[in-house]
Amino acid sequence: MKRFILLIIWLGFILYSVFLAPEGNGPYLSELLTMNHPDPSLLAMFSLLGVFPAVFAILLLRDDSGSVPAWPFVVGSFLLGAFSLLPYFILNKNKERSNRTPNKVRRFLQLRGLSIVLIGLAFGLMVYGLLAGDATIYQKAFLESNFVHVMTIDFLVLTGLSIVALRDRDGVAGWIGLLPIIGPLSLVITKNGKERKHA
Repeated sequence: MKRFILLIIWLGFILYSVFLAPEGNGPYLSELLTMNHPDPSLLAMFSLLGVFPAVFAILLLRDDSGSVPAWPFVVGSFLLGAFSLLPYFILNKNKERSNRTPNKVRRFLQLRGLSIVLIGLAFGLMVYGLLAGDATIYQKAFLESNFVHVMTIDFLVLTGLSIVALRDRDGVAGWIGLLPIIGPLSLVITKNGKERKHA
């Protein structure tokens, strides 16, 4: 049932982005890509979408032993966000097999310092966007720009997928994922700390 719901979300997101999202991008996309003085709120959201795939690398590659490999979907998420990750959650089934992630990569992803850096970066971007950004500009861009519209929804879908990942991988309710990026990584730090103590 969960996979069917995610399939509907994935197909709906694609169809919505193509047929129902605003057409055109105005100046907003070029301002972000060229860093030509974009509004801080738009820049913060754009940048957070660059951090989120790293979070999913940590969440999914710690134990990549499912029926389909996670790494291609994680790599794709750096360009396509939830469009790339949703198929993984739809296709993957729990399966007893060896972890595909090399030990060196897994140890790097489990570094406490890496999660702390990502949390600090996400927190800084959120504060910057909220305090320095103009909500009316973001609202206008959301209503007029296809890119801003889709990236905002993408961020919300990624937030929801982090809840699913925590539930599937860590056996927790996952509601801490409602705090984007910071919540899931805080849980990972706590879990890794407990595992080291019991090792």
